[in-house]
Amino acid sequence: MALAVELIAVGSELLRFGRRDGNGDWLLEELSRVGAEVLGRAQVDDDAARIASQVDAAAGRAGLVVLTGGLGPTEDDRTREALAAWWGKPLLRDPALLRELRERFARFGRTPSPEQERQADLPEGAIALANPVGSAPGILLARGEVQVVALPGVPAEMRAMVEAHLLPLARRRAAGAVLRTRVLHVAGRLESEVDAAVADLYAGEGTVLTILAGAGEVHLGMRAEGQSIAVADARLVSLEAELRARLGEDVYGADQDTLASVAGASLARRGETLAVAESCTAGLLAGAVTAVAGASGWFRGGLAVYADDLKVALAGVPEELLLRHGAVSAQVAEALSAGVRARLRADWGLGVTGIAGPGGGSADKPVGLVFVALSGPTGGKVRRLLLPGDRDLVRRRSVAVALDLLRRALA
Repeated sequence: MALAVELIAVGSELLRFGRRDGNGDWLLEELSRVGAEVLGRAQVDDDAARIASQVDAAAGRAGLVVLTGGLGPTEDDRTREALAAWWGKPLLRDPALLRELRERFARFGRTPSPEQERQADLPEGAIALANPVGSAPGILLARGEVQVVALPGVPAEMRAMVEAHLLPLARRRAAGAVLRTRVLHVAGRLESEVDAAVADLYAGEGTVLTILAGAGEVHLGMRAEGQSIAVADARLVSLEAELRARLGEDVYGADQDTLASVAGASLARRGETLAVAESCTAGLLAGAVTAVAGASGWFRGGLAVYADDLKVALAGVPEELLLRHGAVSAQVAEALSAGVRARLRADWGLGVTGIAGPGGGSADKPVGLVFVALSGPTGGKVRRLLLPGDRDLVRRRSVAVALDLLRRALA
């Protein structure tokens, strides 16, 4: 059975100032490698009573509780006080830690302030965890079968201490259990359609499947557990094979793959190039493409042609098409894809035009109406979409459909 872990990120900045818990994201992956399963994550502000309450709740559910943050020298660093309260012991200044702290500062010709010396405080009976790259030690407490580990929130310090202390501890506690994870990416199907196709696979022997909808695609998270790497890997391979068999070419990649990276890899193998002309997405498609390392080898460039006169002047859209069908039409999307392909001398051209909202729609052409067209050596294709969501979602879903159209043509 995998070791159950709960993560607690401490810091008011996570709740009030929009800071992201990147430490927790990284810990999830690292702990899974040693057979530990994160059951929950919490964020709590710099209040000792609330931190202690979170620790108490997490300790009731998991065998290992990991806190990050709140071990620094400032007044709002309250994790030490919170752990002492949960532990039911006083907070004492450790002479050995204080000596190490003063020696560390002396090497830089400095003397620690009274506030900085707070980093030598430990709940009575706790174990200090050495910090190889910073001044704040970590803390290890044990109550029955539950262990609580507190680490600094500075990413470089936290990661070094995870490698030195947390992962070896978690590996021992996991008693040889191995977890393997993988994420499959699916395009061209609704979440409900994917769910119907794989519903009986959510819980198998030693495997768990999770479904998550994205902007224009669906992700399938797979997890396999075993008492050896070979067993866990075999279970994961078997589950992935079944998913691919059921979903076919709608599975476009796994893990770090994106629609743009997969399409780009195909273009690179074929020695071909791409150009894009965008109206409603206005550069979002080109941005997704150029986010791929090495895109300069296969991406010629793009045109953000919001105004109709620029569709004509830059992308070569015939003016009569705009007059007859309007900018948001299959005909103009096709002309955008063909025009940018010709003018930028690319093998493939993508064109996008639509109404992202929130205004600008009509009964005939409502908000969310988008046309995506592909032009290439084998001819052209156009898709009419009626996309739900706000402006951002409509634009991102349009990009996903455009890249998937290209990906399928190249495949």
